[in-house]
Amino acid sequence: MIEVKLPKIREDVNESLVVIWFVSEGDAVKEGDRLLEIQTEKEVSEVEAEASGTINEIIYKRGESAKVGEVLATINPAENTQETKPEEQKIVENTEPETKNPGDGQKREEQKITENAEQPKEASGQTEPAKTVRLAPGLRKLARELNVPLESVAGTGRNGKITEKDIRRVAGQAAVVEPAGKAEEPQQEKPEEEPTPEESTTGKALDKAQTKEVPEKETAQENMENEELPNEEPLEEELAQQEQAALAEQAEAILEPEENDRESDAVSFSGIRGVIARRMTESLQNSAQLTETAWADVTKLHSKKDASGKEAGWTAVVAKAAALALGKHPLVNAHIKEGQILPQEAINLGFAVDTDRGLQVAVLQEADKHSLGDLQKHLADLAEKARNGQLANEQSAGSTFTITSLGAYRIQFFTPIINPPETAILGVGTIETYLALEGGKVQERKRLPLSLTIDHRAIDGAPAAKFLGDLIGLLEKPKQLFKEDEELETEKTAEKKKDKKKGKKKRKKKKS
Repeated sequence: MIEVKLPKIREDVNESLVVIWFVSEGDAVKEGDRLLEIQTEKEVSEVEAEASGTINEIIYKRGESAKVGEVLATINPAENTQETKPEEQKIVENTEPETKNPGDGQKREEQKITENAEQPKEASGQTEPAKTVRLAPGLRKLARELNVPLESVAGTGRNGKITEKDIRRVAGQAAVVEPAGKAEEPQQEKPEEEPTPEESTTGKALDKAQTKEVPEKETAQENMENEELPNEEPLEEELAQQEQAALAEQAEAILEPEENDRESDAVSFSGIRGVIARRMTESLQNSAQLTETAWADVTKLHSKKDASGKEAGWTAVVAKAAALALGKHPLVNAHIKEGQILPQEAINLGFAVDTDRGLQVAVLQEADKHSLGDLQKHLADLAEKARNGQLANEQSAGSTFTITSLGAYRIQFFTPIINPPETAILGVGTIETYLALEGGKVQERKRLPLSLTIDHRAIDGAPAAKFLGDLIGLLEKPKQLFKEDEELETEKTAEKKKDKKKGKKKRKKKKS
């Protein structure tokens, strides 16, 4: 038997989510065929068959999370499959077991049991609907018990989610809880049926008594064994209790759809969600995080950016300023590993990107060597790849400092959580217009809220404040920021010219 194990896609990823299986149990596969699609926090990959054969068992179903090295499925090799076919045919043909050897007889019995167990699967020849419908395990089990194909169920829950009521409706069953106030009505075939002693002890006789005339009620009470009703008052008390029980059932019936909706909308801590939960928890538990906040007056920067004609967004501008400031503060651009603070030479900026699968960090290598225009192009490209799950390894790992922005959601200050093993992270809020008094006159200004979270094990409050001050200085006096950018663009232009000259010389040599 061949085991299909979860491969190690990346060094920093030890868990993956099974997105979808392309095969089912009993399917024949060839070496190199794609078996399933898995998803980590940062990318989506496919797992291929290492040998030809038949899918014997799928252990991890769609939506379940597995760790590296765990067996996802088993494959019966093609050779074993060919050898067992003649034996299975003999067992079918021979109606009476041979008794030449007790050991052989026992094997044949085991083969018959195995064959009988596999026949329903082969007869059906269909894949389970649950593989294409996202559903809570409890509801999936109910659908199997009621033989309801999930593809035919129209969900009426939130965002079209399938609820228990939807499954039971398709199955043609009544609701789980009868509406309150409806007592059990006697069957029409037996209108004169009297309550049995068992019914009287469970209160069913009282339900029937409510639907009959008073003389019939008294006759039923006289026929009850080992039970006396001395007067009418105890009966009224029991009826009152029965009414209260019905009201309680009604309350449960009202709450039940909400419970089912919550179950169908449940999100498990697996895949990307599980990785995010684990990493953020570890970050808070294993570090001493402190957040410092400050405003940056970006009035001049706002005018300068518009006047420059460069279509650079605010995230790109802040990234440019951060890259310049990090060069002067190595402890902020550092990693903590094995109890050591390791300043990083390269300035690789990570950018938190909000995707449908959860928060992902896209990485721009050597961000300090890019101009504003290049930064904007790279950021747009990285964001699109992150949302499509197409980030390459170098685009999703190796960050030394992370920037996260909530400005688009009108958030000002917040407390971003450090992305381990980094020592700091910068949060960018929304730009706002405010009025300031300058020289006795009220002027309109623009300011940008910044939130810097540091690991106090590596950086003290004062050095962190100095880094934040240098960053704000570049944003408030953009002349230096744009000067650096212009010099970088000039250098790049000169390098391109040199490359063109070298290319022309090479072409001339080839011609000659």
